[in-house]
Amino acid sequence: MLLGRVKSVHDPRMLNIQDYVALDTLPVPPTHEMLSRTSSWPMLANNKFPCCTSAAAGHMVHHWTEANQLDIVLTDNDIIQAHSLLTGGKTDQAVSMLDALKFWRNTGIGDHKIHSFMSAGHAKIDTLRALIYLFGAAYIGLDLPNFAVKGTPAQILETPWQISPTVSPEDAAPQLSNGHCVAVIGYDENVAYAVTWGTLKTMSWDFFTRYTDEVFAVLSMDWVKDKASPTGFDLSTLEHDLSLVTSAPLQ
Repeated sequence: MLLGRVKSVHDPRMLNIQDYVALDTLPVPPTHEMLSRTSSWPMLANNKFPCCTSAAAGHMVHHWTEANQLDIVLTDNDIIQAHSLLTGGKTDQAVSMLDALKFWRNTGIGDHKIHSFMSAGHAKIDTLRALIYLFGAAYIGLDLPNFAVKGTPAQILETPWQISPTVSPEDAAPQLSNGHCVAVIGYDENVAYAVTWGTLKTMSWDFFTRYTDEVFAVLSMDWVKDKASPTGFDLSTLEHDLSLVTSAPLQ
């Protein structure tokens, strides 16, 4: 199982959704939110290349279109091509989420472009719930602990993303060298649901809070079908929530 995220360099032009959208003015998210019905997720080449930033984008496309009964699944080749373009052909290199988002918006991944994106800061549970409710998913970056990436591929997939008291402090510490990007597509009272390495992982809220370094809101027309999202928000409402993104010079 490979990773592929390097820490995004701070850009003062980057807009933060919490600076412009007061969460207490948004509709209150339901206690549970999980629209995807799929039980099978593609690996999207993240076992061959450090391409998690593109693979997470592919998983979001899968989730959005599945929720809209379109069921579009990107291929390994789609992700490899995007990662190759992002790295200038150096496919063994990792990239930042910010660079991947710019590429996704301007060039597209697997012929799918996003409408806009905005930083949502760091690890706030209420923010994550709101983003999933509004935009169908959240694009997040983690500095994973060593215990989450130890062992065989099967062991890594089976290791729950929760902090056990039996794990040593060294193995439980966030590691910048374990930078990873995932799509978070649902939640309930106890966990969030993240797609990574071809599987749906449960992530406890304390794991999310401790290891998440970046959170982005992403608006896609794959989510807003026929001018409305599956959760009932129309395009104009979602555009208003992200209205400043479209004119941001960094994109």
